[in-house]
Amino acid sequence: GTQQSNISLEIQPSSADTKEIIHRSIEKMALLSSLSRRAIVPASRLIALIGAKMTDNPCITLPIRQFSAPTKKCVIINSVGADRPGIVADVTRIVTDKGGNVGESHSQLLGGHFSLMMLVEIAPSDVEGLHEQLQADVEGMNTSCFDAVDPKKVEVQPKIGFAGQFKLSGADNPGIVHKLSSVLARNNLTIGNMKTSQEEAPFGGTELFTMEGKAVAYEPLSSNFDWAKIEEELKELGESLNCDVEFDDVTA
Repeated sequence: GTQQSNISLEIQPSSADTKEIIHRSIEKMALLSSLSRRAIVPASRLIALIGAKMTDNPCITLPIRQFSAPTKKCVIINSVGADRPGIVADVTRIVTDKGGNVGESHSQLLGGHFSLMMLVEIAPSDVEGLHEQLQADVEGMNTSCFDAVDPKKVEVQPKIGFAGQFKLSGADNPGIVHKLSSVLARNNLTIGNMKTSQEEAPFGGTELFTMEGKAVAYEPLSSNFDWAKIEEELKELGESLNCDVEFDDVTA
């Protein structure tokens, strides 16, 4: 959207050349005053800028356009597919071509597949076209776009009351991730990040499983919150699964 604002300048040009200089100076001053609806520039300032004589009568009024910054919206791009060189380059090229700006992003290689999540700022009118072009032009990837909250406009960020670093390692068991995450959930802990991996044991015959990450609880903490009790519960789970479990308080 645009708004109109006027700048009134009282001048008396003495020649065609002086008049041209004055008009150029008016344009420069109009840009400086574009944030005001109407700005009257003192004669002394204009004299200092262009050396022109002022009178009380002649008046040149120059309307200018005041531009507001275009509205942007935030979307999350989620793209998954078989790994190959150039996926990130393809996605970011399309975002840039559509006038978007990349913010925070995360990527991960899982079992031969590449996963990419990216927070992007873009004009609302370009979101549909962005999604269509990502689907059509990024070979071998399944891509979706979701509306997101602009992180700069979030008035209140939840404050972390507790942060715990957990790590489980040992023989792989069916449901091992579900069992550990259930203990965290029962104690009102949210998993902020997590990574799991499998590898063959050094002497063969067994798959070693590792699960590690960070869990947090937001303020206000419940009156019966006890991280040592949660640690004990996790260790008991580890013993039942023949795994080692560590849980450390890393609250800043």
